[in-house]
Amino acid sequence: MDVNIILFLIYMKELTIVFFSSWKFAATFPVAVYAMKMSFAETLIYTNIGGVIGTLVSVFLSGFILRKWQQYWPEKFSINRKKRRIFTPANRRLVRFRLKYGLFGIVVLSPVLLSIPLGSFLTVKYYGLKTSNISWLIAGQVFWSVVYTLFYTQVKAVLT
Repeated sequence: MDVNIILFLIYMKELTIVFFSSWKFAATFPVAVYAMKMSFAETLIYTNIGGVIGTLVSVFLSGFILRKWQQYWPEKFSINRKKRRIFTPANRRLVRFRLKYGLFGIVVLSPVLLSIPLGSFLTVKYYGLKTSNISWLIAGQVFWSVVYTLFYTQVKAVLT
């Protein structure tokens, strides 16, 4: 067998946690703690690596998509609109949420209720591709990583 295949098989559980935590962060912790039997430190390290990778890829991919959208369909981003916008219930909730909670709300809810890519896309769309926004997204993800890891390792300790 090739050495790369052997190394891949050895680190399969770590790569699985990194991959899944980059997409759906909150759902990864029970898998890491219970199914993969990772320790507190391992869970923190691998979920944070995945979360940071997911945030960075999503932020820059969102910026690219939004720039291309504006390049090919600039009338969608124009301020002088002739037609009246149609507000659906989903649009109203999004506007209400944005006005009430702002960037902080997206940072807090991104790893928990939203997915990391959706939270990154909303941040880039409404608040721009700034280093401070990326830092806030990563800080929120690290915070939730500590909370989830503490919770699931405590539950595992009680159950065993």
